Amino acid sequence: MKAQKMYYYAHLNSESIVVSVTQHEEPLESAEVIPIPSFETHLLGQRWNPQAQAFEPGPPPPVPTERNVSRKAFLSRFTDAEAIDIDLASIGATREAAAVRRYLSKVNAAQHIDLADDETRTGVQGLEAAGLLQPGRALAILDAPIEPKELP
Repeated sequence: MKAQKMYYYAHLNSESIVVSVTQHEEPLESAEVIPIPSFETHLLGQRWNPQAQAFEPGPPPPVPTERNVSRKAFLSRFTDAEAIDIDLASIGATREAAAVRRYLSKVNAAQHIDLADDETRTGVQGLEAAGLLQPGRALAILDAPIEPKELP
């Protein structure tokens, strides 16, 4: 029995970045694929340079603008004393208490908390401005590095 010849290709996106590597029993004819000698997954993410007829390092991955943590992780960034002060400040029929309750209801309704989100940052900074957090604590809560256990 004769072995079937296989054809290997690097598939390119619109920016000439390799997004997949495949093998086929029949040759492909397309501007979006580059024939390669074998199943070379190390090419993923590299850029095809048609002038040099070679693969080059691709662009670095985008830096995420989101800084997502779980709700529990977000709440754990507050000390117990801070959390108690915030809870006590939410009791009552004042506009200030209602504003704290409103912020806490948004936190509780969220799937995760994006520490870079303007609404999150404004809320925590508002808690500091209201005297519920010590000066500097808002930025410490919002900008501390995210630990693996905090991920949603």
